Amino acid sequence: MKALLDEQLSPRIAELLRDRGHDVQAVVDRRDLAGRSDRVILEIAAVEERTVITNNVKDFRPLAAERLARGESHAGLILLPSTRTRTRGAVEMLANAIEQILRGHPDGLPATERWIPPGLSS
Repeated sequence: MKALLDEQLSPRIAELLRDRGHDVQAVVDRRDLAGRSDRVILEIAAVEERTVITNNVKDFRPLAAERLARGESHAGLILLPSTRTRTRGAVEMLANAIEQILRGHPDGLPATERWIPPGLSS
């Protein structure tokens, strides 16, 4: 599964996952995506068949639902319930939890979502 880490999350998470062999990019590391709207991020991720990893649930869930209502798919969402994701311990725990999802769904999460449990993201 290919994934795209939203800009609110530490790019260190993407780095750790790449070090473990996963194709994960961080929005902040891509000039074509940094600072772009959530709608554009989801559209580009869909074109690239990348699951979006985000804690911006309030914006991405409705955008994903809109795409589906228009008959357009997306490559899935991995959702985090917390915004506290930049401490060293949280980054490592999140990378581990995300990796479990990536390994469990090697063919991706088309038009679906998976949640990281609250205890693993704070």
